[in-house]
Amino acid sequence: MPIDERLRRYPLQGDPHLETLLFQYGRYLLIASSRPGTQPANLQGIWNESIRPPWSSNWTININTQMNYWLAETTNLSECHEPLFDLIKGLSITGRKTAEINYGAPGWVAHHNADLWRQSAPVGDFGGGNPVWANWEMGGAWLCQHLWEHFAFTGDTSFLRDYACPIMKGGGRILLRLAD
Repeated sequence: MPIDERLRRYPLQGDPHLETLLFQYGRYLLIASSRPGTQPANLQGIWNESIRPPWSSNWTININTQMNYWLAETTNLSECHEPLFDLIKGLSITGRKTAEINYGAPGWVAHHNADLWRQSAPVGDFGGGNPVWANWEMGGAWLCQHLWEHFAFTGDTSFLRDYACPIMKGGGRILLRLAD
């Protein structure tokens, strides 16, 4: 039976095989769009046909990027998390300057959007719209949750000590200053 028909019938009678298919499809999307040594999955994945794509094919780190990776550890795709860790590490470097310039604070910060060059400053809609969402400074801190989740699932103390903790510490320092 075609997928569209199965989806239409699902609310009426359920379909555990469709659930399995969609679950595996979600895994496939992450495997296909986030491999070690590549860029992390963004809203378009690797299937973008536009010269000027929506959201510039950047990483929207106010939930979208996080959602792309929620399944990484729980579905045994830990290695697919690596490109996101590289993004977080890059943001922790550029975000130090952003924290210093924008907040006069130690640590690092990333706002709601990041790009290939790991920019971490607030960005807007070219002068349009409400700037409140652009000034949301919790993107970096929220991304750090993925570092912790990786440790929680793998128990890799070397990863925690040598990689995650220094990044999370910097992300925490800015939060302490902002809370002051």
